[in-house]
Amino acid sequence: MVQMKKRELFIVLLCLLILSNMATYFYTRFLFLPQAVDATGEQKSEEKLLWEVRDILEEKYFQAPDEKELIRGAIKGMLSSLGDPYTVYLTPESLEEMLAQATGLFSGIGVEIAEDEGEILILRVIDDTPAYRAGLCQGDRIVEVEGESTSGLGLDEVARRLRGSSGTTVNITLYRPVEGELLPVTLTRAQIERDTVFTHRLEEGFVYLEITTFDRSTAEDFKHAVISLEDEGLEGLIIDLRNNPGGLFDEAIEMGEFIVPKGEITRVVDRDGKVLSRYLSQAKPKEYPVVVLVNRYTASAAEIIGGALQDSKRAVLVGMPTFGKASVQYLQHLSDGGGLRYTIARYLTPGGRDIHQHGLKPDYEVDLPGDYYLQNQPVPRDIRPGDTGEKVVLLQTMLTFLGYHQEKTGVFDEQLSSALKSFQGEYNLQSEVLDDPTREAIRHALAEKAEEIDEQLLFALELLKDQGASRNNHDE
Repeated sequence: MVQMKKRELFIVLLCLLILSNMATYFYTRFLFLPQAVDATGEQKSEEKLLWEVRDILEEKYFQAPDEKELIRGAIKGMLSSLGDPYTVYLTPESLEEMLAQATGLFSGIGVEIAEDEGEILILRVIDDTPAYRAGLCQGDRIVEVEGESTSGLGLDEVARRLRGSSGTTVNITLYRPVEGELLPVTLTRAQIERDTVFTHRLEEGFVYLEITTFDRSTAEDFKHAVISLEDEGLEGLIIDLRNNPGGLFDEAIEMGEFIVPKGEITRVVDRDGKVLSRYLSQAKPKEYPVVVLVNRYTASAAEIIGGALQDSKRAVLVGMPTFGKASVQYLQHLSDGGGLRYTIARYLTPGGRDIHQHGLKPDYEVDLPGDYYLQNQPVPRDIRPGDTGEKVVLLQTMLTFLGYHQEKTGVFDEQLSSALKSFQGEYNLQSEVLDDPTREAIRHALAEKAEEIDEQLLFALELLKDQGASRNNHDE
């Protein structure tokens, strides 16, 4: 299939959004302490009912229940009744995992995972990690860890089992949908440092800067990158927040204090609309134009930055409407070593817009062509001349996109063999089969080619040039 189904990608990003925002309010400078409420007679009656059921199970259930699991189950049921996916109970293990994720530094195999309808999905493979070197791909499903099925384990438990001391090994089994087969892989864990800020120069004076999430050090890395670019001469900046699910609230605020002109970055309001806190910037306006790229998976902390830059007229937004996650969570440590992360407020943009479940609307709505998403598909493996099926169609589609045109017959025929040989010759690959070096070369070529048809990025660059030309004419 050429591109990931929208519904599946939406579910994946929602899962990642929930994970990445577990620490959102724990690190902020806002403190909220709920007031105690006296229990009414009705509340006491409901509490009595709860313990009545617990006692029945304790005395008469056909096997002795685990007291700890009963209590945790009751807590989870209570929270699920709120209908708020961001209010959750964290076991001690889950809390430890969340804090490790928030630091951006951990020991493991180098993947970001999400839970998709009970399956553990690889959402991102971090460059230069054990997972990357072993050829793991976005979209792979982890079905076993050390011979045990991941079904029913849950996301946090799978993540915990993938982690471990550097130098130790972990055996996993992958299912790759496009190939329809199980792939056993042994990986040696290593220290993983997850960078979140990436830059490259598009043209003289114009720079692309991507922020993948808001972890510890994201704001500092952003500031260092921009200051360095300014010293070299910066005429226009594109900040890419596409597929950024958010992260640490205070990192977004710190970034805003640097890039948002003097004024408000965001405000936090309670359920009645009362302003609880305002976050302000004292930054001087930059001399160059800024464009921010967004899409439907831009969320939370990323929306704070996008909204602040848009409302302050510091930048224009290009892309598609954002996710719309504007609730604020607080993390309360509990007596069992776990935690309760619960929603306490909502933030608004400087202009007072409530974007929760609505998102930010781009100044210029621009979509992407379908072939752009080919870079997210794993390159087929273990197919050879004479084979047929969806994997062959995908390879034909990829090579055609890269300029080696052919009919998409679904048959590994002479035409496909010739196209593959031409690709290998151009990349100096000494092979006549679809081996791992060839697959890796195709993967990199797809990513490079996708940039050429990134209509959102191309549109943003033209905007910067136009704004720069207008500014120069005005100065003259």
